[in-house]
Amino acid sequence: MKSSLALLIGSLLLTLIQWYSFFLISQLSLFLFPIILGVIIFILGFIGRALGSIVFGYIGDKISRKLSVILTALTLLIISVLLIVLYNYYTVIFYRFLQGLSLGGEWGGASTLIIETYSGSKFRGFIASIVQLSVPIAIIMSSFTIFLFSVLHLIEEWRFALILSVIISIVSIFLVKNMEDKTNKSYSRLPLIDAIRNDWKNILNAIGIKISESANFYIFTSYIFTQPIPANILSIIVLISISIQLILLPFFGYLSDIIGRRLVILIGAMLMLVGAYFFPLRLFIGEILLSVSDSALYAPQASLFTELFNRKYRFTASNFSYQIASIIGGSIAPAVLRATNYNVLTVCIPYVVITIICLSLIRETKGENI
Repeated sequence: MKSSLALLIGSLLLTLIQWYSFFLISQLSLFLFPIILGVIIFILGFIGRALGSIVFGYIGDKISRKLSVILTALTLLIISVLLIVLYNYYTVIFYRFLQGLSLGGEWGGASTLIIETYSGSKFRGFIASIVQLSVPIAIIMSSFTIFLFSVLHLIEEWRFALILSVIISIVSIFLVKNMEDKTNKSYSRLPLIDAIRNDWKNILNAIGIKISESANFYIFTSYIFTQPIPANILSIIVLISISIQLILLPFFGYLSDIIGRRLVILIGAMLMLVGAYFFPLRLFIGEILLSVSDSALYAPQASLFTELFNRKYRFTASNFSYQIASIIGGSIAPAVLRATNYNVLTVCIPYVVITIICLSLIRETKGENI
């Protein structure tokens, strides 16, 4: 029981600090750097995440879940120290890519470990949503960091906020290192190839389900900073809207254990359209609605994606689907909005339509034996 609790806490901390590091630069890139460089930095992190899902997914499925998770923590630790000491545009680009690579491996590792550890529980959706709480907490932390550095007129010195990444990475490694090693006894020689060959339909469906949430999330947490309002004010708006997810994520995770993963995600997709409509008209109302929508879309994802795939390539398939969808939704939607004058609703409609179609094509996984 103690080892399971340490694993849950360690995974939460590591996922938290990975997201904090990623969100901090995602938010800063869209207003602190020149437009072209900022867009490149923003998108580069998502490309790193996709590659990380392949590299660390291979390690997690074929060698050891624990080794994969620890390596992601060590990567974040080393590159954070490097950026703090040697700061310039080149090291920011280098950091962004490798931190995306690290995050791309960590999310799937933490989610798979938690779901497999609590595989016998009928409340897997609720338990997995606890780890998902790291996302709103990380956004609260990154937004507060921007607010604080802006108020103190130290925004150009933002890299020192990564000292927190160094500290929490070290703590999480100590919590995770003694957990039971989840070596995959029925491993696949080439997990990604086998997953694509045997389960390509579920991979495409998982990507389609995820893209709406990714687009939604980065619109109301990153794209918002392009609005003609002071950064400290926008930070407060994001802090308020994201804080409600601390309650809504566990709620929707629990609800997915009762009424099913698919229905909860469908509710979130419908709310996304309402929030996108209000975003340019009533910014604060749009922010709140998009946050509620994102909670419903995101809470069941860790459990759904893990339950959807075979154990021998589960780590790779679930993580690869998640990270590819993040590129299509999370990086492209805000970048398009930043570079054009398209309406938020116009950009969101195609994502929601794809998600609804893909939801109709998968089985309900609630309560399945994994």
